[in-house]
Amino acid sequence: MQARLFHDKLPVANLGEGPYWHGSESRLYWVDISGKAIHRCDVNGKQHEICNTPAMVGFAVPEENGQIIAGLEDGIYRVDFSTGTMENLARPHQAHAHNRFNDGKCDRRGRLWAGTMNELEHSKPFGALYRYDKTGLYEREKNVCISNGLGWSPDDKIMYYADTIGRVIWRYTYDIETGQAGDRTVFAKFSGKSRPDGLCVDSQGRVFSAQWPGWSIEIFTPDGKQEGRIGLPVPQVSSCAFGGPQLKTLFITTAAKGLDKKQLHEAPLSGKIFIVEMDVPGLPETPFKG
Repeated sequence: MQARLFHDKLPVANLGEGPYWHGSESRLYWVDISGKAIHRCDVNGKQHEICNTPAMVGFAVPEENGQIIAGLEDGIYRVDFSTGTMENLARPHQAHAHNRFNDGKCDRRGRLWAGTMNELEHSKPFGALYRYDKTGLYEREKNVCISNGLGWSPDDKIMYYADTIGRVIWRYTYDIETGQAGDRTVFAKFSGKSRPDGLCVDSQGRVFSAQWPGWSIEIFTPDGKQEGRIGLPVPQVSSCAFGGPQLKTLFITTAAKGLDKKQLHEAPLSGKIFIVEMDVPGLPETPFKG
């Protein structure tokens, strides 16, 4: 499995994150968190468009009515990509200053799960994990450092959730009918400098975990055994998502944030998007249906 640059004309992201393949539009969406921008382009990396946001944006997922649901610093918003107009939908109780939304994804009923973190004190457990749907915003986990990496098994019975600072991917039992995440167990633990960031799940139930600063995507079987590795020419690998017409293209976001001149010289493609063509397809993403 060889990673290659998606398109050299796409801009460098300071903190690229949250790739999302919009199947009905045949477009890839992603965010530059600290760049305060939502991006989208076609399957060839062309027709690139940007929607600027007034604050850092942790995730952006399409809504079934054509709008975008985005997590900003102070809450969840509905965004019109073409005009940039925004409507606040929910605000979590922020016990700590400088908290912001980070990763977010919808289950296959269209409920949004999203987590927060503290922008200035990453190692402090000031964040939380929330579920948002038509009934409101609910807190599922407290005392999280950096909320990340959400995904579901093909049968919807398992939800995955990564705590980056804790170096762990959790596995929850999941009830797709009610949207309740039940008991949790450790799915994968990491050591050394590598930490789990964003993740996605393929149609065989394998989990693809972006490693920050691990220069890679690590692949795990459904029972948590490491099965493979996709090397990247950049250290800060932030997230991944399946897309393309057959859902066999793995899109990988990366970041340039925090790298010094020497590191950028060694990894000049930091902040770019990469792709890998896979034999096994992923699973289609579900838009928000709140």
